[in-house]
Order: sequence, then structure tokens, then C-alpha cells
Amino acid sequence: MSATELVDIVDEDNNIIKTVTRKEMRKDQLPHRASYIAVMDHSGKFLIEIRTLCKDYSPGTFDAVVGGVMQHGEDEILSAKRELLEEIGVDADLPSCEFHSFGPQKIISKSGMRYFYGYLYLAITDSITVRQKSEVSGILYLSEEDVLRLADSTAYDSVVAFKEIVKRAKEQGIIK
Repeated sequence: MSATELVDIVDEDNNIIKTVTRKEMRKDQLPHRASYIAVMDHSGKFLIEIRTLCKDYSPGTFDAVVGGVMQHGEDEILSAKRELLEEIGVDADLPSCEFHSFGPQKIISKSGMRYFYGYLYLAITDSITVRQKSEVSGILYLSEEDVLRLADSTAYDSVVAFKEIVKRAKEQGIIK
């Protein structure tokens, strides 16, 4: 997503209140919508991204999930599937990928001063991934416990989303 692409800004109840450029959203730290997809293989390991140093948010850290800012007017599920395909080359519509939706979650920033809405998903696949070099420096496959051990070196919001995705997936019996 380029700095000039449009992003919907939301209120406390996730209602769209205006549309601005991504650059303005980042500069003013405005509340928006984003997709978060935990990617798990059939052995129970989770794909973790290493973010490039040129990212406009949390450069050089780990990312516990795949995802990103939703574009203006973009459908939530299509946004998540687009991010999966763009960032790691996984097509969520193929039979080799189980794709589960867990709805939105209001995510409060680490400082407690800001919020935004994350739409949560789980993709279970053994697909070979192809990383988007402009956004992803590398990937690792780790156990849930190891992902959580890296929390201090991981984008804060991705850890919050990861924990909630895993919790909801366990509650629904999708993972153990």
C-alpha cells in the first residue's frame, strides 16, 4: 500500500467516519481497520515474518501474523486474502488452505492512547510460501510458545491479534 492510497478512519464503534491517505493516517495515528491472519502448518507451527527495515510501522521486528491496513471500501475477507497472497504467496481460495474467520477485535495500542479494529483470521496450510521482498525480509515457523517468547521483539499489535486468533480457534475446536 502506497502513502497515497486511501484508508477508512473509524470511530470507537468501528463506524467509518472519514477517508484519508495512508500517509495522513500514519502521521496522525488515526484509528483504522486492518486484517490479521495467523498462518499455521499442519504440524501446528506458526509462520512468523521478519519485517523489512523500510516498513512505515514497526520496521525490522517480527510479525506474529500476516496482514495489513485495509484499503478504502475494501471487503474484510478480501483484504485478508489479498494480504496472504501478496505477502507470502498463499491463495486462501485453494483447497490446500483452510481459511477461518473470527470477526473483528478492537485493538488498543501499547500506550493505551490509540485503538483500531483488527479483523482476525486463521489460515492452515502446508503451502510453500513466497515472501514479498518489499515487506518481508524472511520467515520462521515456530510453536505457539516460541511465538509468545518473542513478544518483546514482535510488532505489539500482531502479538495481541495472534493471541486472540489462537484463543478463538481453540474455543471453536479448530486447533488444540
